[in-house]
Amino acid sequence: MTRWKRFSLLAILFVAQSLYFPINRLMDGGIIFKTTLDQYIPLWAIWVVPYLLYLPFWITAFIWAAFKMETRMFKRFFASALAATLIGITVFLLFPTYIERPLLVGEDWATNLLRIVYGNDDVYNAFPSGHVYLTTLISIFWIEWYPRQRLLWMAIIASVLLSTLFTHQHYLPDLIGGLALAKNSIHLGNWWVQKRSSLIQRQNEPIRGSW
Repeated sequence: MTRWKRFSLLAILFVAQSLYFPINRLMDGGIIFKTTLDQYIPLWAIWVVPYLLYLPFWITAFIWAAFKMETRMFKRFFASALAATLIGITVFLLFPTYIERPLLVGEDWATNLLRIVYGNDDVYNAFPSGHVYLTTLISIFWIEWYPRQRLLWMAIIASVLLSTLFTHQHYLPDLIGGLALAKNSIHLGNWWVQKRSSLIQRQNEPIRGSW
């Protein structure tokens, strides 16, 4: 697979993911997917830092994969990420959910940074958490790709879970949905690549004549 084709596939993925923004701003109605446990989770504004750092993490991960990942793994990675994105977008549209944000008190830099996040990201598209399913999906592939850094990738998953909770950007069910979507999308992506490879292999088999 040429590098041009890899980046073309990434462009498709980024376009699909960009559908988050109009849905986030134009959606109306839906439900609050909040549990009793969520009311005990404190607001901790400093966690807005890792929450925002996941944006450059995603971009870097996808570009690095386009340059360095082995072809079959890249196909599985792309297919899994696209599946997660499209399923997530479909859920946002058919099963709209939103969050109730707390009143931010204080003028420290972390609180003001969280205000900027709140001001630019509407309350919709809560379930499943896009932060969680994208970060988890990337980290699972990176565990396979760089197994010696397994603890680092697991720490990254834990960090995204905590950052979405402590910034009150998501509720617990949103995180569970994000984890489940990441895991199942990887299974779906692997299945699709395997099926496509088998189909291509059958098409390339020589036709044996009868005597």
